[in-house]
Amino acid sequence: MQPTLSELQTFLNQNEIPKIKSKPKTFLGIAKQPHYENVLSNIYAFYFDVNEEHKLNDLFISSLLEVINESNQQIETFVNFEVLTEFSVSDQKRIDILLQNTDQAIIIENKVYHHLNNDLDVYYNDVAASVKIGVVLSIDTISSINHPHFINITHLQLLSKVMSNLGNYLLEARDKYVVFLKDLYQNTINLSQPLMNENDFNFYFENQQKINNLVTYRVEARKHLEHEVKRAFNTLEEQDLNIRLYESKGELGNKLSYFESTIDKNLMFTIVYNGLLKEERTLKLIIELKGKALKDKEIYRGITLSGKDNESFYKSKNKVYAHFAVKSYQLEQKDIRSLSQVIINKLNEDGFISTFTKLENILKLSK
Repeated sequence: MQPTLSELQTFLNQNEIPKIKSKPKTFLGIAKQPHYENVLSNIYAFYFDVNEEHKLNDLFISSLLEVINESNQQIETFVNFEVLTEFSVSDQKRIDILLQNTDQAIIIENKVYHHLNNDLDVYYNDVAASVKIGVVLSIDTISSINHPHFINITHLQLLSKVMSNLGNYLLEARDKYVVFLKDLYQNTINLSQPLMNENDFNFYFENQQKINNLVTYRVEARKHLEHEVKRAFNTLEEQDLNIRLYESKGELGNKLSYFESTIDKNLMFTIVYNGLLKEERTLKLIIELKGKALKDKEIYRGITLSGKDNESFYKSKNKVYAHFAVKSYQLEQKDIRSLSQVIINKLNEDGFISTFTKLENILKLSK
């Protein structure tokens, strides 16, 4: 049975709705490459190289050895090694990262979302070293690797150890590579941890029906706004204003509507109403010109909404569209319910319609 409005109000009064924290953006995420294994392998190789210009010296190899030794594998020292990526072995296979000196080797298989189906025997047997250990570096813990000389370490385990040891290296390190390292660490956290924590997830399922009904109310509230905008259009159309309703498709269609001039489609009112469902409850009214109507802006000089020219319109280099006049209104709740009348009143009383008509006449004459 659907809960009543009273029951929903009680639910809101008695429960604090959890705020879901979005994951911080990283440069790898912005570049759309947060999980590519070869990209991450190249970054790791750069930091493992003690002679690279990051000046973090042995931070990465020391941290890796700590994690390896915590897993009951022992490598006391590991120095004078080279760092190789995509190292070729038998059967046209490649090791993601190989750390190797004359006697020792650490074989690293880098996994993010792919399954572990690599031939670890080939990797291990084809590396010439008297002391060697394999590491499967993964996002999630792998319960069984099925190879006696390979251990599993998660990316987060390794980088958490790196970050805990970082303080000892900061004095010599180059700042920008420390910034890159922090970004890599955040990227690893983003990949390793779910968006919602357990309490947030449980809250949803414990209150699923009520939350779904609240979402429905939000959808209905948006439909109310769309209906009111259309009512405003119908009223203006009856006032012999030369306009037609143009509704945007996709995401924009939930945010704004255009009242387009039938004399020249490059002139329109833009009604931006998505802010009304936010805390600030903002309505924005715009007279917008676009395309061919922007070729000679000087013909509009002297037509103003507030008694002075909108200089940002004349200075704009945008050849696609420009806002000739803009005004924002913070509405009361009661005003939102009768939004169509508010739109009509603002357009009339604040000079939007008279300005629109003057622009329309100029465009008609310029044809």
